[in-house]
Amino acid sequence: MRDLVDQMTHADPFKRPLIEDVVAKFSRIRASLSGLKLRSAIVSKRKPSLLAVFRHAKQALRTLGYIFSRKAAIPEA
Repeated sequence: MRDLVDQMTHADPFKRPLIEDVVAKFSRIRASLSGLKLRSAIVSKRKPSLLAVFRHAKQALRTLGYIFSRKAAIPEA
């Protein structure tokens, strides 16, 4: 994803990809990831804190709810 974001935010607007190319690349990236990876929380690289434990528990419960209700990790258009 970082490569795609870097391309989309290039300083020279003429070197930025067309939206069609962005959508196609994002679709390939999304297809290469598992449902669990797409649902995983974005975590900090800092040392875990007590608050982080509660956030992870909350994220796990939310994820289980989405899985049981069969909601897609990233909805299709």
